[in-house]
Amino acid sequence: MKPFGKRINDTLPKELPIIPTMDVVVFPNMIVPLLVLDERIISGVNKAAENESKMVLLLASKKQVSNPQGVIGTKDLYEVGTVASIMRLIKLPEGGVKVLVQGVKKAAVKEITADENTLSAEIDYMPMNPEENSTMLAELISSIKAAAEKMSTTGQSLSPDFYLILSKMQDPEKIADFLLSHLTLSIEQAQALLQTATYEEFLEKLYEHLLQEAEVSEVQERIKMRARDSMNKSQKEFYLREQLRAIKKELGDDELDDVEQMKLQADSLTLSDETRTELHRQINRLEKTTPDSMEASVIRTYIDWFLALPWNKETEDNFDLARAREILDEDHYGLKEIKERILDFMSVRALKKDSYAPILCFFGPPGTGKTSLGKSIARSLGREYFRVSLGGVKDEAEIRGHRRTYVGAMPGRFIQGLKKAGSSNPVIIIDELDKIGSDFRGDPSAAMLEILDPAQNKTFYDNYLGVPFDFSKAIFIATANSLDTISAPLRDRMEIIQVSGYTREEKMAIAERHLIRRALEQTGLESHNITFSQEALEHIISYYTREAGVREFERLIKKMCCKVARSVVENSKPLSLISRHTVETSFGPKKYPEDDTDRKSYVGVTNGLAWTTVGGELLKIEAVVVPGRGKLTLTGQLGDVMRESAQAALSYIRAHAEQFGIPHRMFTQFDIHVHLPAGAIPKDGPSAGITILTSILSALTQRPINADFAMTGELNLRGNVMPIGGVKEKLLAAKRNNISHVILPRKNQNDMQGIEEASRGLKLIWVEHADEVINKVLMTMPKSLERKPAQGKEKMH
Repeated sequence: MKPFGKRINDTLPKELPIIPTMDVVVFPNMIVPLLVLDERIISGVNKAAENESKMVLLLASKKQVSNPQGVIGTKDLYEVGTVASIMRLIKLPEGGVKVLVQGVKKAAVKEITADENTLSAEIDYMPMNPEENSTMLAELISSIKAAAEKMSTTGQSLSPDFYLILSKMQDPEKIADFLLSHLTLSIEQAQALLQTATYEEFLEKLYEHLLQEAEVSEVQERIKMRARDSMNKSQKEFYLREQLRAIKKELGDDELDDVEQMKLQADSLTLSDETRTELHRQINRLEKTTPDSMEASVIRTYIDWFLALPWNKETEDNFDLARAREILDEDHYGLKEIKERILDFMSVRALKKDSYAPILCFFGPPGTGKTSLGKSIARSLGREYFRVSLGGVKDEAEIRGHRRTYVGAMPGRFIQGLKKAGSSNPVIIIDELDKIGSDFRGDPSAAMLEILDPAQNKTFYDNYLGVPFDFSKAIFIATANSLDTISAPLRDRMEIIQVSGYTREEKMAIAERHLIRRALEQTGLESHNITFSQEALEHIISYYTREAGVREFERLIKKMCCKVARSVVENSKPLSLISRHTVETSFGPKKYPEDDTDRKSYVGVTNGLAWTTVGGELLKIEAVVVPGRGKLTLTGQLGDVMRESAQAALSYIRAHAEQFGIPHRMFTQFDIHVHLPAGAIPKDGPSAGITILTSILSALTQRPINADFAMTGELNLRGNVMPIGGVKEKLLAAKRNNISHVILPRKNQNDMQGIEEASRGLKLIWVEHADEVINKVLMTMPKSLERKPAQGKEKMH
């Protein structure tokens, strides 16, 4: 049947029953089964079946309903449909009929008539015959075949024989029917095709739909290819891994895969619920991630760090106090207070296993053994040891670790140290705590507050780990040269223990017990019986070093051994005894010659004692009076505190000028210049009051100051001598400079307990008031000062 091309008889009815179609648009030549349940539609179908033509009108519905019994109005039907012939009619037992129809011709609805029994429409037939010898039609058919050929060559054909069948067709009507049977069209698209006016327009729209179908097929094919390639790669990897596992099994090395090993390791650790949950979550993520991806590498690194930490590994403490004391004495000379503190902790730990570990801070001059003491403490306890140097650290992430979102992220230094130590209760040395910096990356000293707090470090949080770690079992020992740069909250969390400088006798003992033996071992002379005389060691200490510690002293002893080693190599006759003459010959002129020639008493020159981060020092404070207008000039790069001390000393002198026999014109017609030599070195501190007072008073009275005296102490406006700090360092500085008399505030008398060795050979003078100082150091005392101090003098209590 060729409805598009054959002539339709005028006997075809102009009014036909309507069958609405809800999910299909029927074209001419198309055979479609329909299910009819509406009584009016069934009545119309029965009447049509009784007629000779057996014709019905099929109209598609604009309104699509999921239930076949859904109500559709006449306004919901399209106005163009297809006249179809009833091929078969079957009545269903439960009601309704099943109709098999074949499209015959397009028709347009003029008017729809609906009554109680039937639904019919008056129609006009729409003939659409292809023009013979149409050039446009021929080009459309050629384009359709070309598109079908392209789809076939690229594997996107709508069916296996789609192009093969289409290529043999020449009739436009058959080509149209064939395309309609293969294309997937929506109701709206199919209705638009049905309503086309010309056959060329009909084929043109079919060609457009074919191109769209080809594009969709191309995209789907690309997706399939990608999925197939990915699947093939995964299958290949799986196959290779299975082969590798089989090879390992044949070699007797049948290990579980990495993820299974990680799970076994995780189960063997003693972890909190929160920590265990996070670890298993990361392992599950790794298991689901492609092994070659960047994310898998990051997760694997994190899990490796996690499993490498000593979560439940501890070393057993050795509580043998006698052994611990022997080790501490063997490694370090002196340091009695620190050794006693460690023995106290060991005793408490022996009685109470879960007691807090101490957080100590050793501060003092360089070279006094603060850092090496930590290693000795670890050895005496039988614990592991690691050191964290914080000098110059400005990034908070160095303490707390980097977040895993950053490339190359790592845990903080403390977590890294625990991994190296392999124990959760090591001795941790925090070196150079006073030299932490801060910038835009954060304040590391603030990050230290948590780890150095016994109440908080049980749940220390590292940004990289993302879970708390227990640091409460570790012993923290911080070292610093000064406490001034350490924040007050951080100082409050630590037990401060001062490590003072060594006396000459202590340096001699340290050299004989440790330094000489170590230098001989390092220079290969341990078998040559080399000895240092007492005189040689004293000569090095007195004239070639001026330090609180023994670092430079050890360096010179090693330098002396190097020269001996050279004589062994050159002459094969090493020196057996290092004498004073050997030291002078090897080291040349004295670096710090004797200043006995300068031990003269000058007017306005006073020996002051000062504390520095490298030990005590002797400062000469000079004062001179010159014509002027009563101006006080201070030079030598003095700090604010020292400038205020000088102003207070001058005010006290002016207030008691009559007592000192100083005319008032000296304060109006003369300027006073106070100078501290070594102007390039900053100087500050509250301990130079009586020293500056003595220098100014000597310059005003032209009385020399006894050079055998050195002094330290602050002064208030009432003349009371205030207490100071750093007593031991200042006494050692006086001994190094061969001072015989030292004036100290009486309120510092209690500070002498435990440092009696530092004062040996010195005559200590304890004072409460400035007049006592003046009476001691000003030579040729005037009669005005021989009487009792002025009334109103108060003593400080």
